[in-house]
Amino acid sequence: MRIFLTLGLLLMVSSAFAEVPSAVTQTANRLQQLMNADKVSVNPSPIANLYETMIGNEAFYISADGAHFIRGDLYESKTPRNLTDEKRNQLRIKALNTMSERKMVVFAPKNATKYTVNVFTDVDCHYCAKFHNEVAKLNEYGVKVRYFAFPRAGVGSPTYKKMVSVWCAKDKKQAMTNAKAGREIKPVVCKNPVAKQLQLGQSIGVTGTPALVLSDGELVPGYVPAYKLISYLRQSLGKK
Repeated sequence: MRIFLTLGLLLMVSSAFAEVPSAVTQTANRLQQLMNADKVSVNPSPIANLYETMIGNEAFYISADGAHFIRGDLYESKTPRNLTDEKRNQLRIKALNTMSERKMVVFAPKNATKYTVNVFTDVDCHYCAKFHNEVAKLNEYGVKVRYFAFPRAGVGSPTYKKMVSVWCAKDKKQAMTNAKAGREIKPVVCKNPVAKQLQLGQSIGVTGTPALVLSDGELVPGYVPAYKLISYLRQSLGKK
């Protein structure tokens, strides 16, 4: 039975697993409150009597009696696969899928899309501007770039207001290009997803910009030149 805790609210979702011991859920609830998180998921782990607990992007493994927990990643020894990181990737994709593409600033290839890269960006970030200068090259190789707002200075900052203007512009793509080139953009205010996207990025482990999330959920922090990114996409996701 999969269990979700939301600050005192306990929601059970049936699954093929045995019921999670109450001692585990109590410990998970305490950890959730300490981290001031909205929700936590608890599932049996590959190790007997140890329960995987994801609080935001952080992984904990709680003993069946709830008396002890381990914070960190779980690896499979034969491969070795990072099972915790795979779970994080799944959660990132699930989180990104809650956001409609209409609320992003999207630079798509003219022809078929081979790969999609989600980029958390800040218009006043030097390396974000450097990445943006190579978006046309990425498009040529069939890479769709979907921008999410991540104003590092926070809600209400000058960068935040500038990014609101980008997301509210009639031509969002041109406004994004102008902002990253240091050109003035017309101040505009509308109902926008900038604050929500900032929160979304923080919830999946984004701490700086640019931050790339690939279609399999892998988080790639920092600037990556176009030629290296294309090579990595082919290697990790397969050539299409």
